[in-house]
Amino acid sequence: SVKAGGLAATAAAVGGVKAFTDFDTQMREVLTLLPDAGMEAFDQLGDQVKDFSKEFGKLPSEVVPSLYQALSAGVPQDNVFEFLEVAQKAAKGGVTELETAVDGISSVVNAYGSDVISATEASDLMFTSVRLGKTNFEELSASLFQVAPIASSIGVEFSSVTGALANLTAQGVPTKQASTQMKAALAELAKEGTKADVAFRELAGVGFTQFLAEGGNMADAFVALGEGAAASGESVIDMFSSIEGAQAVLALTADGGEALMATMDEMSASAGATESAFETMDGSLGSSFDRIKANLAVAGIELGERLAPTIQKVTDFIVDNMDEI
Repeated sequence: SVKAGGLAATAAAVGGVKAFTDFDTQMREVLTLLPDAGMEAFDQLGDQVKDFSKEFGKLPSEVVPSLYQALSAGVPQDNVFEFLEVAQKAAKGGVTELETAVDGISSVVNAYGSDVISATEASDLMFTSVRLGKTNFEELSASLFQVAPIASSIGVEFSSVTGALANLTAQGVPTKQASTQMKAALAELAKEGTKADVAFRELAGVGFTQFLAEGGNMADAFVALGEGAAASGESVIDMFSSIEGAQAVLALTADGGEALMATMDEMSASAGATESAFETMDGSLGSSFDRIKANLAVAGIELGERLAPTIQKVTDFIVDNMDEI
């Protein structure tokens, strides 16, 4: 029994040192993004990673790369774990990886600015789009970079983007293609002198960007284009030089824009969508096992951390006396 116990203790010690070494290496990579941070900040970040891991049942080895990604995307250090909490809830509720959620949400917040939209608001709108369309959180995260920057630059609210993507994907358009179509439609409408710009000015009396600045929204603009085309006996396709942009507007206004308007109402009530999805998924037995694994992983790191000073002395001795050895 004593021998078995000794072997087990030795194995735990070796495993703990290995876990701490890997964790320390990962955290030092994070520190390279914070050149002005000292060892005190380094230790604090490490403790926050371990606390986050135990709370959400996410292994430290998975949390640290997401922390690196969030900081690299410009999330401030002082609220990076608040951001990661939103992303983890989105990942859990959306059945995807934490890094995927970090990527998608940070793309939206960076495009619109944290003073315009919070990580929670972005996540809630994305979840509502998933619920109403035929897409998922991973596909949205991988596609939003195409349309979010131009939408924010011309004044299109993110809720309009997610609403349009929900409707397009519900009609069978793949998420990536739907984002490309939306980008093409917005780009042509916003550029003065294009075929779509001229057509919209004839209907609204002002350009698309001015229409938005004066309180209009994208859904109303698209519906106006659809009604204008019907009244003139033309197709929306005739109003665009880009077939991709025309396809988006045509699909969204085929029923007079009724489905799009209904989706916009859903988007305005999207608050809490992330939390609701997270609570549903977090109640499973699998989540409990994940927390047990995460707590054991943290315990291994902390054991290795306690043994590290002694191991360091041994390794230093070996290095200094390698010739004699």
